[in-house]
Amino acid sequence: MSAEAVRVPPHSVEAEQGVLGGLLQDNRAWDRLGDLLNADDFYRHDHRLIFEATVRLLNSSKPADVLTVHDALQVQGRDEAAGGLAYLNAIASNVPSSANVRSYGEIVRAHRVRRDVLMLGDDIAELAANEAGDSSMLIEQATGLAMALADTRQAGRDPVEVGFLLREVIESLEARGERAGGISGLASGFTDLDQKTSGFQDGDLIIVAGRPSMGKTTLAINFAENVTEEEGVALVISLEMAAAQLVERTIARYGVIDTQRLRTGRLENNDWPRLTHAIQKLESQRLIIADDPGLANVARVRLAARKVKQRQGRLDLIVIDYLQLMQGEGNSRNEDLGGITRALKLMARELGCPVILLSQLSRKVEERPNKRPLMSDLRESGAIEQDADVILMVYRDEYYNEDSPFKGLAEILIRKQRMGPLGEVFLTFQGQHSRFLDADIQAVTEARNAVQFKPKPKYSQLRD
Repeated sequence: MSAEAVRVPPHSVEAEQGVLGGLLQDNRAWDRLGDLLNADDFYRHDHRLIFEATVRLLNSSKPADVLTVHDALQVQGRDEAAGGLAYLNAIASNVPSSANVRSYGEIVRAHRVRRDVLMLGDDIAELAANEAGDSSMLIEQATGLAMALADTRQAGRDPVEVGFLLREVIESLEARGERAGGISGLASGFTDLDQKTSGFQDGDLIIVAGRPSMGKTTLAINFAENVTEEEGVALVISLEMAAAQLVERTIARYGVIDTQRLRTGRLENNDWPRLTHAIQKLESQRLIIADDPGLANVARVRLAARKVKQRQGRLDLIVIDYLQLMQGEGNSRNEDLGGITRALKLMARELGCPVILLSQLSRKVEERPNKRPLMSDLRESGAIEQDADVILMVYRDEYYNEDSPFKGLAEILIRKQRMGPLGEVFLTFQGQHSRFLDADIQAVTEARNAVQFKPKPKYSQLRD
């Protein structure tokens, strides 16, 4: 007989008996177990029956001891299958200590997880043995099975008393006061924006939206670069551009090299030292780029992010470019995008880092005299507005107006901020170098004054 044929699934009879005996001895132990176990976590069928009967009594505010549980099992016709009164007496009297029931429960749970992983391996092996379908579909199905298992085995978070939360909040406030700039989250690298938002908060979903050529991708990549400059780890999921193209942009930024010369390879003599400097700077940074088209699926993004966090020991920021290229499972595109944004918000909370999601704006922007984007310009905006914690919109007036006084400036419009004010921030935009910079205050003031005192057109000009 092969070893596979006699393989016994992982389990601990003693730990299962310890849980059941502890509950029968001290019903208050259920308070320490309720968020950890359910009947399916037990390997032995008789133990599942005893656990179900015990929990049903406790949840009905009735005492659960050897006699009451035995009576409940008899009523259900399950007494013999559960081992009878003698077995109940045995497990109740032999438990080492009801005080350790949580530890016994953790052992039971750990063995259940191992059994589930073994079953998962069998399911994936069966998928692989089926020759129908392509390899990418196989990977997606296997990933889905793994993620589903991870979701079902996540332990719940206990409710917390306000007193504990108050202490946590006060400690956080003190830490913010000591931090440079007083920001509470991850610094974007842009002073005025950080002052308005207090940085990107862990668990937040941040939307960066704009029409084509506004610079939204450049801005989001600059965010990631700034994080890695401070020894952080940033993951960029690029569904629109190849990884090599993004690296070219990053080189252009750090080397202050014209992107067109990089694209054509026609570098000037003074570009080469800058190129060397940029490469040296980038080599020490943990900026991770993934451009696999398969990452259009949220489950794949989540798996990739978990791998990065495991390998790097941390993950400070995720950037996804962009929402409309992602694939959902809804019956309509609105349902698709709603499911995607909800899943990404949950992923941000689970991984404990901000997620920046780029999004396109509708063409309605182009039909208005004032082309500064509004919330209503978000494509399929309902779900995005609901799930996002922060919505930033990028606008460059010079793109539409050749004589704009705001040449070289970009407006970052804060259209939503769950925990802060709305407003705008000006940044300097250098598209040829793929970078944004903190704007010069004097340049912004002069541009605003130029608009304020710009002569209004005469009636005859309006009529013509």
